[in-house]
Amino acid sequence: MGVTTERVGSAAVIVLDWPERRNALGPDEALEVTAALREAASPPEVCGLVLTGNGAFCAGGDLRGAVERSAMPEDERRRLVYGAFQGLVRALVDVPVATVAAVDGPAVGMGFDLALACDSRFVGPDGWCQQGWGRVGLVPGTGGELLLRRLAPSALWALLEDQPRLSGQDLYEAVLRTAPQLARRFIFVTGDDVRRGSQAFLSESRGITVRKPFALDELLAAVEEATHRG
Repeated sequence: MGVTTERVGSAAVIVLDWPERRNALGPDEALEVTAALREAASPPEVCGLVLTGNGAFCAGGDLRGAVERSAMPEDERRRLVYGAFQGLVRALVDVPVATVAAVDGPAVGMGFDLALACDSRFVGPDGWCQQGWGRVGLVPGTGGELLLRRLAPSALWALLEDQPRLSGQDLYEAVLRTAPQLARRFIFVTGDDVRRGSQAFLSESRGITVRKPFALDELLAAVEEATHRG
């Protein structure tokens, strides 16, 4: 088990496949996902990328490993955080085509940050997100605080203090209240599971040949229409 990649038409689907640990990532796993992202997005014919998980989306960082790494020299810990964990988020942001997080399970801490780092999010009926970092007394370290502040600035402090579990509808409404022009980037997928929404994205991405920057909102509008039609 590990990271699996498949091609569906002109889009790549990357699946985190560590179900026994709810796809919690240590440094080695983070580097593996980073390499998979870069490889999957590199062919010129790839026009979109979906990041999802087997079972959970991503339960965050491997906390057991974090305890073990606490004895490391400070420089080595900094290298791991910057190179492996933050490097994964940077790689996801730098993917040159449209990215979608397909969330149909928990996305917590760094997992929520990965979903926020994508251009859009499809959250299925079993999907939920939680800020997570404050719940275990850690400083947010993989960019989600900034990404969330850009999408829903008024929601940030409530998420830090109360640590609620947020459904796709909760996320959509939080963004709608503060930045309605961005609300479409949270799409709550009803129906059987989140792959239906992902499939709509894959279908609509075919034939789009431009790389970023692109008219993302036009693509998302088409995806939303296709999802509702289906």
